[in-house]
Amino acid sequence: MDKKELRTMIREKRKNLTTDYKDRANAEIATRILLYPVFQQVDSIFCYVNTPDEPDTRAIIETAFQMGKMVTVPRCKPGPEHIMEAVQIQSFDDLEPGTMGILEPKEGLPIIDGYKIALAVVPCISADRWGGRLGHGAGYYDRWLHGLDIYKYCLCFEELLSERVPMEQYDIKMDRVFTEDKIYNPRVQSEDTLGEIRKDAGSSIIGYLKNLLSGKK
Repeated sequence: MDKKELRTMIREKRKNLTTDYKDRANAEIATRILLYPVFQQVDSIFCYVNTPDEPDTRAIIETAFQMGKMVTVPRCKPGPEHIMEAVQIQSFDDLEPGTMGILEPKEGLPIIDGYKIALAVVPCISADRWGGRLGHGAGYYDRWLHGLDIYKYCLCFEELLSERVPMEQYDIKMDRVFTEDKIYNPRVQSEDTLGEIRKDAGSSIIGYLKNLLSGKK
């Protein structure tokens, strides 16, 4: 199965995901990445702002603000080159509808070089357990990530994982794939540190995330 066929299949599967499933999955995915040691330790992140079909990143971005991290989000520049840049934001008020209606940073905000960012949180249509990622096909993220020494973490609903994503020469593999069920490490195929972390963090994190995801304070 090639990429085009896989995209079509996954988009059909995506239509069948229920709101209840996505709400639960969003909370679990956010919990996994927020409690992951690398996220806790880095001082800067690059994170996509989700569409309704993608794992929700609001809790991730909000928590990064609260932890004092530098937060950057993507801006896709118009033109055939499919160039993307990382723009620093201080709050969600710095966003407005941009390319394809996706929330993007307003003009005039600082553009940050990728080498100054420690962690990238990347969207996908699908991914696999070995770090393969299927995007929309424009190559924005692969171009931006190329050559960067940066943690590359992909968020994906478990129901939309693929057995194998076809990878081409310039496709960038992810260091981890986070789903609601597991954290997949391509080197060992999977890891699940969440249970141990929860013992230390306590169950209150789940309520905190649910409130963030529902827009409550």
